[in-house]
Amino acid sequence: MRLLRINKDSLIATCAFLFTQIENFSQRLRCQLRYICFFVEDCLLRVMQETNLYNMAKTGKVRMSLCTKIFVSPYLLGNLTTPVLIATLFAGCGKQDTNTITVYVSADEQIAREVIDDFITQTGIEVAWVGDTEASKTTGLVTRLRREASRPVADVFWSSENIGTIQLAQEGVFQSCASAVTDAWPEEYRDPSGYWFAFSPRARVIAFDPQVTNIKEMPAYWWDYTNAAMADPRFGTTGTHFAVMAGDSERFEAFLQSLSSMPLLGGNAATVQAVIDGSTKYAMTDSDDVHAAIARGASIEMFMPRHFEGAGGGTLLIPNTVAMIAACQHPDEAMKFINFMLSDHVATLLARSDSKNIPLQKNVAEQFPALVVNDPLRVDFIAAAKRRNKIIEHVMQSLKEASAK
Repeated sequence: MRLLRINKDSLIATCAFLFTQIENFSQRLRCQLRYICFFVEDCLLRVMQETNLYNMAKTGKVRMSLCTKIFVSPYLLGNLTTPVLIATLFAGCGKQDTNTITVYVSADEQIAREVIDDFITQTGIEVAWVGDTEASKTTGLVTRLRREASRPVADVFWSSENIGTIQLAQEGVFQSCASAVTDAWPEEYRDPSGYWFAFSPRARVIAFDPQVTNIKEMPAYWWDYTNAAMADPRFGTTGTHFAVMAGDSERFEAFLQSLSSMPLLGGNAATVQAVIDGSTKYAMTDSDDVHAAIARGASIEMFMPRHFEGAGGGTLLIPNTVAMIAACQHPDEAMKFINFMLSDHVATLLARSDSKNIPLQKNVAEQFPALVVNDPLRVDFIAAAKRRNKIIEHVMQSLKEASAK
């Protein structure tokens, strides 16, 4: 009997550790399965196009909605066992999933999962969603939406930045939509024709280690951070930031010529980690990545340099955006999702999350005074979207030349 006596606290601790390890393994496995499913889906779609199966599906002769969507759904991969997944795949080929929408999401997975779970709970509408990798944030899904424009799979695009969204709107990938919620949304945060809506931005900041750097000694303007680590500008918010800065062509050219030739990192989180590791003094990044590192207990803080003197020359805010895909299969449910994303509830949820997104609604912002940015940069994002691709090409060429010296 003595051998069977187990310390209760030790047992609880052991179980907690095992559950954590299982969850970590499950997350890694989901990521690998997701990439495999992307490949399988692409192969299937090519076969369907070559055999005219896709056109048959569009005319109603063959129902394949769930068959296709199952391959792009990390939500389903994370919640269905393999036998159930296979059974659902084949059972779903004969009917259309009328109460499930497909959402492409470039926001961080843990943030997206909480928001989407709340939407499912409140509306009863199921969501199959697919994310992107940290290294290719947003850009991968933008490319995917372009490729699928003639045969849309998604109903909604939730992007963690806005330049890619604006470009897709200009290319006809989205459809205009309207509701009482969107009609009341501030004009400066929505497309004039209702193709996209912006909400809950993050700030572009410089990350630094307060144990190494005195904030009072830091340069006041972005143009002086040419030695800061940065993510690959071809992906995510670094490219968006450069497209905005290029609005002042003379200053931007001088900034570009002074950029150090240090290697480009895989994402904004990686630049923050470089500061934590001591491999760089400064890092160009987003506020959510710094908040996340602080939550982990890292010695890291953020500074918000200005871009120009005077009002409207301060911190660049890059908003989330949400848009409805043109010719999507579930426009009514998609509209409900968009309304939900623009709600005070989601603004509060995102502000409270580890990401600590900045709420645009005044009544919500009053609850989070520490997140308020007093002098955001005034930006013409439409103009920035038009020049982004050329600017990124120019940046990459300049960095290549700098590394060759």
